[in-house]
Amino acid sequence: MKKRYLFNIVFGMIFFLNSIVLRLSSTINESVFTIMMTAGASMFVAGLIRYKKYGDGIEKDERTMKISYTALAASFQVLLMIIAGLWWVDYFDPIQISISNLLAILIFIMVFLNIVFRVYYSKKDNLML
Repeated sequence: MKKRYLFNIVFGMIFFLNSIVLRLSSTINESVFTIMMTAGASMFVAGLIRYKKYGDGIEKDERTMKISYTALAASFQVLLMIIAGLWWVDYFDPIQISISNLLAILIFIMVFLNIVFRVYYSKKDNLML
């Protein structure tokens, strides 16, 4: 097992269990508890998934890197168009959107589009773009 996977699994479990122990002892408040528990669970799950998927093999090659870069560029271009559309929504003022809601929407769209484009480009045989 690679050290990186072992680090994620062990420290993710430590964060997760430590957050539960600290919350039961009323040492931390709910927001810190939620952050620690989420960080620990995500580190643990990410380490397990990567270990199951890659094992001790190769994680990256030229094709996967090209897929990642192409997907990121495509999702960024679509996000710029969405930002332009949201600017027009703000200009004509048909709805009120707070800044925090707007940022949450944009971050969600960026991550979602990146995943969609990665799946699309990974199924494509020829990546001549």
